[in-house]
Amino acid sequence: MAQGKGYDWIVGGDLPELGRHSAVKHEIFDAYIGAYIRTLTKSHLVRELNLTIVDGFCGGGRYMMDGAEVDGSPLRMLASVERAQVEVVAARARGVEIKAEFVFVDANRNHIDFLRDLLERQGHGGRIGRDIHIVTSKFEDAADGVISRIQAKGRAHRSLFFLDQYGWSAVTFATIRRIMGSLQNPEVVLTFMVDHLVNLLNARMIDTAGFAAVDLDREDVQDMLRMKQMRGWKRYIQNTLYEHIRRNTGADYYTPFFIHPDGGSNRDYWLLHLSKHHQAREEMGKIHWLMENTFEHFGRAGFDSLGFKPGEDVREDMLDYGFNDNARTRSEATVVDQLARMLHARAIAGAGPLTKKALFASHCNDAPVIGDIVDAALLELRGAKDVIVTSPDGALRRSVKKFGWDDEIRLSREPGLFSIFDQRAA
Repeated sequence: MAQGKGYDWIVGGDLPELGRHSAVKHEIFDAYIGAYIRTLTKSHLVRELNLTIVDGFCGGGRYMMDGAEVDGSPLRMLASVERAQVEVVAARARGVEIKAEFVFVDANRNHIDFLRDLLERQGHGGRIGRDIHIVTSKFEDAADGVISRIQAKGRAHRSLFFLDQYGWSAVTFATIRRIMGSLQNPEVVLTFMVDHLVNLLNARMIDTAGFAAVDLDREDVQDMLRMKQMRGWKRYIQNTLYEHIRRNTGADYYTPFFIHPDGGSNRDYWLLHLSKHHQAREEMGKIHWLMENTFEHFGRAGFDSLGFKPGEDVREDMLDYGFNDNARTRSEATVVDQLARMLHARAIAGAGPLTKKALFASHCNDAPVIGDIVDAALLELRGAKDVIVTSPDGALRRSVKKFGWDDEIRLSREPGLFSIFDQRAA
């Protein structure tokens, strides 16, 4: 749990009250750990999974909420792995061993003392120093040691970093780049209080350490200050920050969506999922859609939905509501049209077939699009006999409803004939 006002733990003292926005994040962490483990143990060839889970702002691990005690992120992460272990063992005749190691980091000694006491009272005391490691430190100072610990475990470096910072500059982009550059399979889930940053934008803040931490230099800040004169300036700045984060964190794939907690909270912040693999991005995208009305996406439906064009109202056609059925329908309809145009343009340019993986790599980061939405669009286009889809070995995908990442998509006939592509490209 992020450190901030209202979250303080002292052994023997009263528990802090858990805010609704934080409860939402805990649910997401829980859901993603389960999805992560199920995905990586899907193959029957997998006999064990080595995984390191890092909670960089762990807090004391226990709260009050609506009059009852509830677990914080450390205990929920431990429980998530235990549930996943039971699930995969039950589903597999030969079983799978999940070798998970946990690293809980917090800069406040009182918080760490509380967490240690809590873990001991919950029966985890014997695991401390073995597969549970507790570190009293700022995450920034602990990061290199954590990276080294993961590197020493083997070559796969499977690791999840949950960095639930309070604010937007406690974790520097330089540290995230080190995580992404030093490990083979890291994923980072980062809380980023974008509204806080936007509200602080003024000439006096240009050279502050906070902006330097996220690689915003004087020119970047001046550009955003100029945007404040535009209509819809807040969205312009937010979308500019999306692109800045993409360029400066070293992540190939990401999901930059707003948390929209129940209970009337108006605290706008991103939960950024950063990774190096399309399947990781896909699994987090699924959680966005499954947890309807928890997330918001301030962009348009379909591909290339973030960013802006000079002279256009950034608010036009915004998908500024939860990931519900209406949003899903709009996204699917938009992707059909966009995919048709994309394939038509590739054919005109003489480009080769497009794989689903390449489509994600080039277009899905800035969109609320997941594999099922692309599959639905391909089914419609295949049904209209406008595209053909083949497996990597050339076999036609005539009847499948789910397409593989390496399946190849191409026009069924040359552009220039009467077809859905010519109509939409006109």
